[in-house]
Amino acid sequence: MPNMDGLGPVMRPDLHVFYVLDTSGSMQNKPIGVLNRAMEETVDALRQVAAQNSDANVKIAVLEFNSTCRWVNPEGPEYLEDFFWQDLAAAGKTEVGAALRELDSKLSRNAFLNSMTSAFLPVIIFMTDGFATDDYERELERIMRNRWFAKATRVGFAIGRNPDTEMIAKLVGSSEAVIRTDDLGVFARLLRFVSVSASTLAGNSHTRDQEASGKEAVRMGLGMSGVREEDVSPGFDYEETPVRDFPEDIAGGAFTWNNANRVF
Repeated sequence: MPNMDGLGPVMRPDLHVFYVLDTSGSMQNKPIGVLNRAMEETVDALRQVAAQNSDANVKIAVLEFNSTCRWVNPEGPEYLEDFFWQDLAAAGKTEVGAALRELDSKLSRNAFLNSMTSAFLPVIIFMTDGFATDDYERELERIMRNRWFAKATRVGFAIGRNPDTEMIAKLVGSSEAVIRTDDLGVFARLLRFVSVSASTLAGNSHTRDQEASGKEAVRMGLGMSGVREEDVSPGFDYEETPVRDFPEDIAGGAFTWNNANRVF
């Protein structure tokens, strides 16, 4: 982005998008395959949208958790143009508390948020298909004291036939910021749209301003995708719901960090 005085490039603030993904044993076979392809498509979608905007440098970081937890990019968030998805494998337990503890350790200016420029409040997207096998509530209480986490745009995906929707609602702060579905096709598509809407909203909320809402990110993502809210709410009979077609091109220019309230 050129400086208006011709003195060189203007330093843009960073926008960090964190994915915290369940890769426990219950995700084996089709679920982990869908997650891998969905993340590939999501990264491509974010890359397309980010290329059309000059207000932020988008960085991505992925934390997978099962019996342990591991950063896909251990050196820290990577710029979208440098990041390429690496397929994950499923095995082990669902150590949500360990994932929260690890995330807390990295949400700091002394760790993953050590940008040379100012930074937007981050986006944090959780996904699980089950129940925590450790004491996540103690770690959640601890990480809620972390300002970067507490004010982040947080969204949750509760997928499969028996996810702990109450737990993931606690992680993201509201049941209305959770998408619940056992249709893997719906999950894959909404991961893409909600990632774009969440990063768009967060890109309009600087650290000194009011944080963006995960609930609003879900609402906007649903609006972009054409999926009805009642189709991704707890208690709905997902097996009887047909998967509808909705727009695949989410980088058509109508959604930018300067026009966050515009939807298709």
